[in-house]
Amino acid sequence: MFETSVYPILETYCEACHTAGGEGEYSVYVLTGNARLDRAMVVRLVTPGDATDSLLLRRATGEGHMGGQVLAVDSPEYQTISNWILGLE
Repeated sequence: MFETSVYPILETYCEACHTAGGEGEYSVYVLTGNARLDRAMVVRLVTPGDATDSLLLRRATGEGHMGGQVLAVDSPEYQTISNWILGLE
C-alpha cells in the first residue's frame, strides 16, 4: 500500500520542498524519489496504530510545519495515509 497509495501523495504534496536542493532538504524528512528507500525514513515519522500522534500527519496538517498546512484532516489523502499508519504494527 505504501508504494502505490501513500508514496504518490507524499510526492505530490511534499517532494517540492522535502528533496535534495529543496527548502526542507535539511529536515529528517527528505524524499529521494524511490519509494522503497524512502519507506523506512517515513516509518520513523509515524506512530504505528496511532495516526493522530504521527509526526508525518501532524506536520502535514500544519502543526509545527514551516510550510503550513498541506493536507486537511478531512481530505482523502489524509485518510489514505492515516489508514496506512493504522495498519502498521
